Amino acid sequence: RFRYANCFLRIGRYVEASQNFKTLFVSSDLREEAKLLFHESNFLQKDFQSFRSLYESKIYFSHKYSRNLEQLNSISYFLDNSTLPNENQLLQPFDDSVQSKLAHFYQMKKFPQLKSPLTAALLSAVVPGAGKIYSGELTDGLIALGATALSVFLAINNFQNDHQFRGWVFTGLSAFFYGGSVYGSAAAAQIYNAKFQMTLDSEINIYFESKNYFLPKIDF
Repeated sequence: RFRYANCFLRIGRYVEASQNFKTLFVSSDLREEAKLLFHESNFLQKDFQSFRSLYESKIYFSHKYSRNLEQLNSISYFLDNSTLPNENQLLQPFDDSVQSKLAHFYQMKKFPQLKSPLTAALLSAVVPGAGKIYSGELTDGLIALGATALSVFLAINNFQNDHQFRGWVFTGLSAFFYGGSVYGSAAAAQIYNAKFQMTLDSEINIYFESKNYFLPKIDF
């Protein structure tokens, strides 16, 4: 029965795995291992709020593997967007050798280095393209500045030389480039934030997967 449940766990059928591990809680000599893998099955379903509720209720809690369950509970906060608890509380179940890495992840999630779309838009409203440079798009920012400055220059030059039609054409282009720079800067900040979050989430996931979520290898 343990091997049967473990097969479901290994092929990603976590609901069947947890259901089969539950049948071993009463009379099996592997009850403690079954409880650990039952919690792992629930954890890997990635409904971390439900997992934490199960953990905090201490239902089917394994005292033999209590530290592993504490670690899984802490890891769950790194893998979703729930409010982070106190840093010391979150890192306490882990060895000192990994706490610096986890503290780095904690700081990145707690205080992400995000860009403000409003700030980006305001910067480009003052200096076209500045908001894009603020959002990390240096080349696009310089292009926006150059295109806006050139169209403004051409509009003024044509008006001064009494070329009214061309003057208004370049005035329209100036307004288009200016408005596009403001809007594009706000969008660039949002894109930067999305990329930052995706990169951070990916790095955290890869780290914990490479450590097998600090779980012991149990196989019979």
